[in-house]
Amino acid sequence: MSIFDKIKSCFSKKTNNKKVSNTQFNVQSVELSMDEREEKVFEKETLNLQKLYEQWSCKEEWLLYNEGIPLLFGVEPGSKNSDEDLSDKIESLWKHAQDCVNKNLLTVINKEKPVVEWLVRPLDLYSWGTVSRISMPEEFSLLMSFVAQTVKPVHVQPEHALSENNQDILYQKHREIVLGAATSLLVNAPELCKNKKGKVVSNLIAKNILENEKQWFADDRPMLAETAMTDLIEEYLKLTRPVIS
Repeated sequence: MSIFDKIKSCFSKKTNNKKVSNTQFNVQSVELSMDEREEKVFEKETLNLQKLYEQWSCKEEWLLYNEGIPLLFGVEPGSKNSDEDLSDKIESLWKHAQDCVNKNLLTVINKEKPVVEWLVRPLDLYSWGTVSRISMPEEFSLLMSFVAQTVKPVHVQPEHALSENNQDILYQKHREIVLGAATSLLVNAPELCKNKKGKVVSNLIAKNILENEKQWFADDRPMLAETAMTDLIEEYLKLTRPVIS
């Protein structure tokens, strides 16, 4: 079963926890449709975003340009957008995303394809968006945070049993694990990422990842040394300045 099937309960639990007093509805409320009742409990915009992400959470992969980037802004893929300012922001972020893909800071599944066909995993996109300090809808962040906490480390073959090509694949996978772990620490334990002056520093993040390597790499030894890990995180942290104002 897809990990995204598990996260739908995230929204349903949120819905169930919202208790509404019977006094808020008069006798005529019995005749209201389910949609109308939901709109009385939730803000319409919030409800629409929840439904949007519930729908798209069923997909393992998103087209980066036509689906992933719009979803970061709470825009339904394929819908007509008359907001020029929003369209400009989407295009600006798309250019930034292409640059990050080419620098291996954002992972796409089929980099050899034309850019408009690039596919991205939702969690990879969320991790990149978090480090890039993109202001994402709360509903999307809630859903992806849930996914990040439930994804299990990837088990791979022992390094000595790998061909040269497979070692390259494993190395790339370990890079992704490092970036994912760094994102998780920045979001969930920011105090572990800062020095005494309160500044986020890459070597502290790398050190924490290595101290808890079993949590991130399971039974594998990281293919990146601490210095290489620090350099990778430092390059990633350069994206922490807001790219969308």
